[in-house]
Amino acid sequence: MINFALQAKYRNIFKKLFIGILGAVGTIIVITFTGYQGAGLTPDSVVYISVARNLTANQGFVNYDGVYFVLQPPLYPILLALLKFLTSIDPLISASYLNSFLFGLNVYISGIFLLKHLKSFALVCLGTISVLFSFTLIKVSFMALSETLFISLLLIFLYNIETYQRKRKLLPFILISVSAALACLTRYTGVVLLFTGMICILLWGRNIFKERIGEFLSFTIVASLPIGGWIIRNYFLSNTLIGQRAVSSYTLFENINFFWNTLLPWYLPLKLSDVYLGFILLIITIWILFVSDREKISKILLLKQIGPSLLFTILYSGVIIISSTTTAYDKISDRLLAPIYIPIIFVLFITSDRILSWPIQSFNLRLIAVPFSIAMLLFIKEPLENTKHFIGEYEKQPGLGYSSSKWKKSEMINYLIKYEPFSKSYSMYSNKPEAVYILANLICKRSPAKTFYNSPQSIKLDQLQSSIRSEDENIFLVWFKESNYNFLFTLDELQKNIRMKEVVHLKDGDIYTFLKHDLN
Repeated sequence: MINFALQAKYRNIFKKLFIGILGAVGTIIVITFTGYQGAGLTPDSVVYISVARNLTANQGFVNYDGVYFVLQPPLYPILLALLKFLTSIDPLISASYLNSFLFGLNVYISGIFLLKHLKSFALVCLGTISVLFSFTLIKVSFMALSETLFISLLLIFLYNIETYQRKRKLLPFILISVSAALACLTRYTGVVLLFTGMICILLWGRNIFKERIGEFLSFTIVASLPIGGWIIRNYFLSNTLIGQRAVSSYTLFENINFFWNTLLPWYLPLKLSDVYLGFILLIITIWILFVSDREKISKILLLKQIGPSLLFTILYSGVIIISSTTTAYDKISDRLLAPIYIPIIFVLFITSDRILSWPIQSFNLRLIAVPFSIAMLLFIKEPLENTKHFIGEYEKQPGLGYSSSKWKKSEMINYLIKYEPFSKSYSMYSNKPEAVYILANLICKRSPAKTFYNSPQSIKLDQLQSSIRSEDENIFLVWFKESNYNFLFTLDELQKNIRMKEVVHLKDGDIYTFLKHDLN
């Protein structure tokens, strides 16, 4: 009996060690591809990096253009600033190291979570590998964005909420409260994790109702207090709770379409018309698992195991679809939906493991295991193909966004770096201010916009002219020919309202100058 216990212990250690190796492979993948070029850079990335730099310079939560940082929560730039303080490494460089560590951590926690819930170690390996080689997760981990950190906090929450449900101990309760609080400080959609925790505590908390209410209130206060303080700070600085927002350009149906067209290719090469078949299969599975009278106790246990992941997936998906319909921000894509990738894996693999255990009781193990394993291998085939294609494209064109070799070879950027023609007596505007700041290290503001970002809601030009007139300096306009910012005034539209003079002509753009009195 003792020998059997020791063997089981060593087998478990070996399994955890193997999962740890997969996590280390994840870290190596990200740092290998981003270590030289740096983490991928989007406009949001540039904002995070500039805020981190300003924090270390004791200038507070301020963007590169001097605007208060309110559109996003502060945790990601705080971590970058902390790394700068501890290691003297600039956030532009440390972002790739932070994300590589977090991605490896996400792979490891995912594997440990599956190991705790699955009877089949083969399924544990398949599930962990599907996280390790997920195109969606690798892509966001390559970027200097907060999604990878958010996913880490989500996984800490999901791992400990199940432990809290079983053992009712203080440590897992503290961990779910703190992870939910930090998730809210990472992304505003972190409030979904807050509501997930509140519902889970009410549904699966202590048997004594009074104690359950006490833990519910304690969790709610701890998890919501930090983000509540940040939102109050935003209101005092900007008269908005989470920054100025505009109406969306997309309808509810369009956003549902974007949602499914983003989600399905993660797992299956299906078109939207095939969703109906998937929906029918889902309904049948739910009926088999939860509606029929067979093995009710087992089904209740299964619901507790997958409940938090399933609840978060449903709530998060609903929030993204509805908010994308009411508020203008990025179109629904892999980045916005990345946080639900691993919870869906948890639900699918735990449910599959439970379904597999039923026919095994009546049939030969090999007769069931072989076709089931083939089916699961086919399931992860599409993510592996997507990842292979992404890595191949990355090797051909290293870097993502503003960290790509294309941007670093930009004639305009290299001109700004080499000649530095802009003295302190001039202020600078551009249709790509993030590129000017992060690549040429020059303070730059965005050129006038005619609508809010990704919104049909218009902005009056006279309001922007008045803000330009308030500047003490004369002005340069750095204009890049290739720009996907259709919410900005075009160069022709600006020239109708502002008398400007071209001073530099380059292959990828032009530089104009004008004085305050040149405003029409």
